[in-house]
Amino acid sequence: MKLIGRVHTWMTTSKTSYPKKPRVASSGDLVLDRRREWAVAATADGFHQAAAEIYEQILERAPFWAIVWFELGEAREKLGDRSGAIAAFESAAARDPDGLLAADLRLAALGAKQTPLAPAAAYVAGLFDQYAAKFDHHLQETLEYRGPALLRAAMERACEKLGRSFHFSRVLDLGCGTGLMGQEIRALCEWIEGVDLSPRMIEEARKTGVYDNLQTGEIVAFLAAQPAAAADLVIAADVFVYLGDLAPVFAASAKAMAAGGFFAFSVQKTEAAEFIVGNDMRYAHAPGYLNALAGAHGFQTISLEDASTRKDRGEPVPGLVVVMRKT
Repeated sequence: MKLIGRVHTWMTTSKTSYPKKPRVASSGDLVLDRRREWAVAATADGFHQAAAEIYEQILERAPFWAIVWFELGEAREKLGDRSGAIAAFESAAARDPDGLLAADLRLAALGAKQTPLAPAAAYVAGLFDQYAAKFDHHLQETLEYRGPALLRAAMERACEKLGRSFHFSRVLDLGCGTGLMGQEIRALCEWIEGVDLSPRMIEEARKTGVYDNLQTGEIVAFLAAQPAAAADLVIAADVFVYLGDLAPVFAASAKAMAAGGFFAFSVQKTEAAEFIVGNDMRYAHAPGYLNALAGAHGFQTISLEDASTRKDRGEPVPGLVVVMRKT
């Protein structure tokens, strides 16, 4: 391939010296960065072998470049080279101490690492900061996302079942994103507060005008800072797919909620274990695990329904829509 030949010639003749410190987005050299763009383009066109060869040649000169190791892992995985992919993802993780790339999630999905309890906060915040401006359009038009509508409907059925009013005094919207969940239930709430790790997501949520208060922060810390037994709804739409171990969230939600309050959320579904990381780098949780957490933290499961909140590559993603009640 002529492109590979040109890259090889440049790589073997270049005298450029590169830093040994880790980098993610850029190598610090414009020419080397351009070579990576070629590899990314080759991947987009399905030429995974060509992309892998370019990445390998780049790494001969820039072994510190974390994202290239990560992308090499993806290319090798597409080629069916599991051991080579694992080696590349391990190299990416070693050069990315802050976990911005979440290579540990890829390793877990490949069965090469124990499933992390949660990804690095820097990964989640960075992911959604980049995604904020196009978030709503991508979710609703491309992924056909309908999590907020499904959660609202499930809560309405739960209220009918319990004979309680479909109205909430104080609502906490966990991982509120751009405010899609808030917009869905604003008319049902007297007061609603949202929290998200991503400052740019919070900026987008503020534009909706539906929240009484918004905070940038981690959800367990946010819940822990709430007045005890003050909320009568804690809701999380498509948020727990970015957390493995949900016990801390259950415990903090229970503390923040009044007796009789609702805890409503959506998850992706698995039966393989309590929770796993899938190939989409999102967590899936088992129904039995959720029910066990409910019992351990003072919740009664009102409904736990199979439902897909979104599509991936045109196919519905198996999921659950859950409504629990604080006893």
